[in-house]
Amino acid sequence: MVVSSTTMTNMDDNARWLHSNTDLLSGCGVSYNVNYIGSVEILCSMKTLDFDNRTRVARDSIRLVCTAVGVLLKERRKPDPPSIEQLKIATEPNLTYSRTPVQLTISTDSLILKRSNDSQILYSHKMEGISFASAGEHDTKDYIAYVAKDNMNKRSCHVLSCEGNESLDVITTIGQAFELRYNEYMQLQQANGQPGVIKSLEHDEFLPQTRDEDIKCFAPHHNQQQEQPLTHGNWNTTSSSDVYKERWFHGKISRDDAELLLHNSGDFLVRESAKIPGQFILSGRYKDQFKHLLLVDPEGIIRTKDYEFDSIQHLISYHKSGNIPIVSADSELLLQTPVLRSK
Repeated sequence: MVVSSTTMTNMDDNARWLHSNTDLLSGCGVSYNVNYIGSVEILCSMKTLDFDNRTRVARDSIRLVCTAVGVLLKERRKPDPPSIEQLKIATEPNLTYSRTPVQLTISTDSLILKRSNDSQILYSHKMEGISFASAGEHDTKDYIAYVAKDNMNKRSCHVLSCEGNESLDVITTIGQAFELRYNEYMQLQQANGQPGVIKSLEHDEFLPQTRDEDIKCFAPHHNQQQEQPLTHGNWNTTSSSDVYKERWFHGKISRDDAELLLHNSGDFLVRESAKIPGQFILSGRYKDQFKHLLLVDPEGIIRTKDYEFDSIQHLISYHKSGNIPIVSADSELLLQTPVLRSK
């Protein structure tokens, strides 16, 4: 996923990606020609930050590295004072390999950066060691940044520049690889009836700019403690069973079927993901746009971008009775009229 001016990874049943899943499986991968700009050390665990601060860390890192290599960036209208986020990144970037043309290969196994002229591997970051990815903003929109651990357990934010308008493709593909990796893990658990052998992924959250601008959802921000791998139960909530009794709950209907039921602005319903056990999706209509929000994070917390709730009913009641819109990116969803199921 959420979310500043971009959106989180689309994990809905009908996710629309740029590549087939088989292209991204371990041993294959999708490659992009990019330029490596540099990196900056991250001085904290990304999971200790809320989503907005994680995004700010990534984007501050992009600006810091770009400025260090002489990239001319537009002056911000009002220079920001030193922020809390800036205290969480090193003041001096690492410019080793700066401005080197590289081939970035993305797969469910890793992100690999190979120097274009001789195919020397500059960096290879295992997927389970990557905790956050984000595109830039405004004058840094052609840059992406991802936070990863190295073999010494040191965490750095790596900055890449992309061809014009390709940053969207790159960050979306990283999000797709992340989702596939997580699904591999979940399928292995279900097959074995116990926690799988794949190490728990370290991901906090991804921030790709998916083409589904109406999808505002929460990608799995997995536990970083390797001794506590994710379990199937992380997706379940203690109060989720009560939601089945609500008339605005429509079960495992598809995204398209949900949109057919949303006739007017303010209409909404809740449905269950057919793909992710224990995951629930709030589908609504705002003017002529449909919105689909994933409500449950991997730790079983029901939440929107700004708040956590005791239950899905609590979330619905809070926003509907208070006439409080759910704000995401540059749009909002107002819950006014529940669409009731026929039975």
